[in-house]
Amino acid sequence: MKKTFAILAAAILSAALLTSGKPVDKRQVTFVTSIECKKCVEKVRENMSFEKGVEDLEVTLDDQTVKITYNTAKTDTTKLGAAIRKLGYTAKVVKDTPTPASKRP
Repeated sequence: MKKTFAILAAAILSAALLTSGKPVDKRQVTFVTSIECKKCVEKVRENMSFEKGVEDLEVTLDDQTVKITYNTAKTDTTKLGAAIRKLGYTAKVVKDTPTPASKRP
């Protein structure tokens, strides 16, 4: 059992070392939505934070926007917009820009 654990730990560590330092392609997209209340903001924030590839999320009630920084290797604007619509809100892309490449921690 100890040997199996040691092999598994070594494999995980090796994988982490191999992927560290590689640039991650990120983009930031802003959607105009139909959110109308604080409960809507909470619903979107809670659900979208679990979407694959979402790295940062800002939901603003005043201008009814959802700003998402995401990993392009894991998702895209079409999938993110669909996830917002699945929650019952409209989602129109108003801005989609690349962010500077960064390194994984």
